[in-house]
Amino acid sequence: MAVQLAQAFTRRLALGFVAIAIAGCATVGSTPEQAVQQRATENWKARQASDYEKAYTFMPPSYRAVTPLATYKRGFGTAVQLTDVKVEKVVCETADKCVATSRLEAKALTLRGKAPPIVTYYDEVWVRENAQWWLFPTQ
Repeated sequence: MAVQLAQAFTRRLALGFVAIAIAGCATVGSTPEQAVQQRATENWKARQASDYEKAYTFMPPSYRAVTPLATYKRGFGTAVQLTDVKVEKVVCETADKCVATSRLEAKALTLRGKAPPIVTYYDEVWVRENAQWWLFPTQ
């Protein structure tokens, strides 16, 4: 009887681990394109909210090692405000390099609301290093 209970418990425990593993795979981007789409969207949301501390965390560790946060922050101007951002597509050229194309809509703050919104598309390179996707610095 005790052996049967132990076997039943072991089967249930194993099934639970399998279910958790499957659920975990479903929530993590199952393709490089999905992973970059998620990271790029989070990065743009941080930048749109002027949360440059969070946006800085999307830069590779090698960049952050030589570029202080204050220097990174100075790279953002104040003449425009992002009003809408959408990562339109991600194309992975290799297993470790993708290009995310984003649609950006902004308004000029210097013209006191008299100018129409500015709409443009912007390509960013994302690279995978140590199983994580990072925004490749271009400046």
